[in-house]
Amino acid sequence: MKINKKYIIITIISLAAVYFIFFFKLPNRYILKPGPLGDAVQMVSVANTPETTEGKAFVTTVRRRQATLASYLAALVSYYSDVKTDYTNQGIMGRDNQDIQRAFMANSQQKAIVEAYRAAQIENELKAVGIRIMAVNREASSLDDLRVNDILTAVNDEPFSQEILSALPELLRAGETKLTVIRNGETVDLTVEKTELEGYLLSAVLAIEEKTPSVMIDSKGFGGPSAGAMLTLSIYQQLTGQDLLQGRTIAGTGTIEESGLIGQVGGISQKVAASHSARAEIFFVPDWADLDVTSESNYAEAVRTRDFLQSDMEIVPVNNLQDIISYLKETQ
Repeated sequence: MKINKKYIIITIISLAAVYFIFFFKLPNRYILKPGPLGDAVQMVSVANTPETTEGKAFVTTVRRRQATLASYLAALVSYYSDVKTDYTNQGIMGRDNQDIQRAFMANSQQKAIVEAYRAAQIENELKAVGIRIMAVNREASSLDDLRVNDILTAVNDEPFSQEILSALPELLRAGETKLTVIRNGETVDLTVEKTELEGYLLSAVLAIEEKTPSVMIDSKGFGGPSAGAMLTLSIYQQLTGQDLLQGRTIAGTGTIEESGLIGQVGGISQKVAASHSARAEIFFVPDWADLDVTSESNYAEAVRTRDFLQSDMEIVPVNNLQDIISYLKETQ
């Protein structure tokens, strides 16, 4: 049977169109959708401290997938799916991308521990053991062996101190420098050649060591900076032996910063939608509208999404950890 060439061409074009629309990944375009929830109560374990609550405190996440043309167009008309343009996987930053994600997760968990101890007034049980490398200027080739998420514990065999940290850029420019770091739990010595690069070389934050009662965090694949508020609340509950949840199911988002401040994050619509689906009664959200008048506050976006979903979930604006603790105590 003779096959008409026109039909073959039409079939090939149709298959190519289907592939391009539904399967071809658009470069640097990502779709944000509601992600899975993790219970911060189950993630945290404090030694010699019994579990104090039957409630749930959900860590909220956003699912991020590279866009196809079909998913891109669908996200444009969806109320709680967003399109993000992201170039961070390219160039110099892309080289450190996975380490950067690990560093942010580790730093978020560390901040949660520090602020929970501070709120429980047992801050003196924590001590700094070094600095966690959060970013490295890869234009400085002499720093090639230094990795993001390394914990720097000594410089030229001198144990870490705030003074050493302040002097580090000049030491790196003065000559060969020996750095001692903890990498994946092992001690590694690095020899760094003199750098001629002026300006920014690296950034770092304090790394702490937990002492008794030691806190273990099993993030179960969840985490990142926006999990900070709920993790801190869960640690605080166990440290103080309080049951703030009283059997309630709550959810929330926000970074945890110095002095218990809760910082704004992205993906609010997706997180509210996921919390609504999980039947959360309360959703804690940062409210820092005065910091940037050009963008909508997390709280305003959360209320707008809650109303669109016709949800009964209570949206509670907070600026710090104490706001969360006070609200849960007052509504018991």
